[in-house]
Amino acid sequence: MSSWLVPLAVALVVVWVVVRHVRASHSDTLLDEHARRRVGPDAVAPAAVSVWREANRLFRAGETEGLLLLAEIGRQVPRRRQAVVDTWLAALRGGVSLGLDAPWRTAVQRELVAHLRPGDDFWPGMDLVAPGAILVDLDLSGCRVRRVELVGAVFLGDARFEATTVTGDADFAGARFLRHALFTDVLFARSASFGSVVFTGNVSLRSAQVANQLVFARAKVSGRADLRHAEVSGLADFRHVLFGGRALFGDVVFHQDAWFRHAWFRGRTDVGSALIGEAAEFGNARFGRRVLQ
Repeated sequence: MSSWLVPLAVALVVVWVVVRHVRASHSDTLLDEHARRRVGPDAVAPAAVSVWREANRLFRAGETEGLLLLAEIGRQVPRRRQAVVDTWLAALRGGVSLGLDAPWRTAVQRELVAHLRPGDDFWPGMDLVAPGAILVDLDLSGCRVRRVELVGAVFLGDARFEATTVTGDADFAGARFLRHALFTDVLFARSASFGSVVFTGNVSLRSAQVANQLVFARAKVSGRADLRHAEVSGLADFRHVLFGGRALFGDVVFHQDAWFRHAWFRGRTDVGSALIGEAAEFGNARFGRRVLQ
């Protein structure tokens, strides 16, 4: 090959690489712009990677458009749904040093709940993993989820889990409910843990069903604890629990052991018609008022 052909070939290759890079960059820019301006269902959808990146950028910036775009990704691409849910939950963790933006948190929660409650827009099998989350007036009533891990979470306002179904384990250990916690008619298909939880108001597990063990050890309930008609198939652990108000266990069914060692019942205690399948342990338990049997 002539000596002048080699440099020419090299130059052509370099030019070709540069042109491809410029075109790719320009294409990404156009897709990003399109994602930002996407407002209607008739718009042509950009590349999935570009939309995902832009949706996350807008969402992290606190833009409602990003929240809605993530929801649309979940609708269109089912395999992305858990990632969308995880992104929303990440926004509910921490951030207090920058100020508690309650309206933004409630907007994120509202969109989240819309896809966890069975209906036309239901996303089945979602995990709720958000340790340390700060939740404002959370209402998961009637929702159906898989695993719940809200260890150390803080619930501002009422927390509603009425008739919620959790098909996996539920862990609220160390959480703080700063008002009322309503778990009426909840179904925990596996274990439920409320160990060391602080309930500032009332807590209700009335007619709740727990298919495995229920752990309340070292929890503190300032208001009323209502477990009437609840049913626990596994061990029920209430050791060292402080019941500050009334403790209602009427017609509760514990299929296995129920441990109340070192529990302190400061208010009226009602265990009338309670059924305990195996051993009931009340060693060193204290009762501040009368016990109705």
